[in-house]
Amino acid sequence: MKKYIICLALGVLSVTSFAQSTDAKQAYLDFTIYRTNEEGKATQITQTLALLKLADQLSAKQITNINYHLGRMYEDVENPEAAIPYYEKSVAGEPNYLVVHRALGFIFLTQSKPIVARMEATTKAKDVEGNKKAYQEYKTLILKAIPHLEKYQACDPDDDTLKIIIDLYKSIKDTNSINTLPARLKQMGAKCVDLLDDE
Repeated sequence: MKKYIICLALGVLSVTSFAQSTDAKQAYLDFTIYRTNEEGKATQITQTLALLKLADQLSAKQITNINYHLGRMYEDVENPEAAIPYYEKSVAGEPNYLVVHRALGFIFLTQSKPIVARMEATTKAKDVEGNKKAYQEYKTLILKAIPHLEKYQACDPDDDTLKIIIDLYKSIKDTNSINTLPARLKQMGAKCVDLLDDE
């Protein structure tokens, strides 16, 4: 009788484990379909957050993919601030994925615009301390944006992005980094991923 109970308990655990695993596989399969849908982004965000709770049943590549698409969904509903942590987790999972680097670089760049306006206002008002504080905030954001923009530029070169990077370095008075930029871009361009695997 004891053996029967133990076998029954193990069987229940095994079935439960299989059901959870199947649920995670099915939820991920559903995600690969709805993530491309343009409608109902708020619902998709809720579904994707629920899928992330099953992370222990998913592969590292799947988690990286989920985080990227969750960031994109937040951007689609005009909430780039909420996208940042998911994009950062995606970069941690695949450091060479150029699309997520572009997204993060331009989010940080956009966040710097109100600070630039504040810098201009403090300059006009001759508020030295206010200007100094605003400049430090600006520099912090720019130093977050530049590595992402550089990786994107290294993997998908274009003149506009290159000009932005150079102008950003000039704005923080870092001419040395401009001089070493071509060598860094060449090195970073050796490893680029333009599409994330689902498995």
